[in-house]
Amino acid sequence: MTSSASATAKSVRSAPSWEAIPSAGPDEFAKARTELLNLVQWPARIANSYVSGKMPEERVLLGFRANETAFVTQPFEHDVALEIRIANLEMQFLEHGKPVPHIFNPEEHSPAKVEAWLLVELLHRGIDRSKFSKKLPYTIPNLMTGDAEDHAPQECGNGLAQLAAWYRNAAAILAGSGEKLVVRPQTLNLTPLSKHANFGFSPGDSEISEPYFYANGRKRSVLTASQLVKESNPAIAAAQFLGGSA
Repeated sequence: MTSSASATAKSVRSAPSWEAIPSAGPDEFAKARTELLNLVQWPARIANSYVSGKMPEERVLLGFRANETAFVTQPFEHDVALEIRIANLEMQFLEHGKPVPHIFNPEEHSPAKVEAWLLVELLHRGIDRSKFSKKLPYTIPNLMTGDAEDHAPQECGNGLAQLAAWYRNAAAILAGSGEKLVVRPQTLNLTPLSKHANFGFSPGDSEISEPYFYANGRKRSVLTASQLVKESNPAIAAAQFLGGSA
């Protein structure tokens, strides 16, 4: 790790308070994470299609809006952006940073319905729909497509509440790095923007099913949710883990 990255990681030592994590069964949490992973690809597709002047892997980086617990695209034509809120997976366009009418609730809607809504909203904003592409600069296996299956956020409401709390806690701690935080839609990882900052938060993946903080120092290390719940102050434990792994 470079010296600048070390300074960034060490700066997260000062930890904020820690929000209690709502309870959810592992299956419900896994479903919530899967629903989020599927739906967050739509903002990523919008970003890949319309955010200009950057490499694809940079275009699709999403911002984190802590107050709304939402992921949001970088602004594109007419200062428009698209956000998705973790707690209910609703999507909404923003104009000049402010939400506009027509919230999309994915409950009982298929991916094809999501795409149709996006295209109508782009048309209403005078944005060329022909530029929209479902292509992504990475591959995620088994994404939902077409009309074969509907989204069901209400079936995993507790899992989504748990995810939202984890992201708020992680953002509060990682904000100590002093850098803008971004979400990488292919993994859902929350990290500082710097290319040299190789630490962050994951909501879990195929190898580790629970949320965890990670740091890639001389040897990659992780601090999992099950380890953090044993700590008297999880915020301090997480901040010290990230700082000490530089």
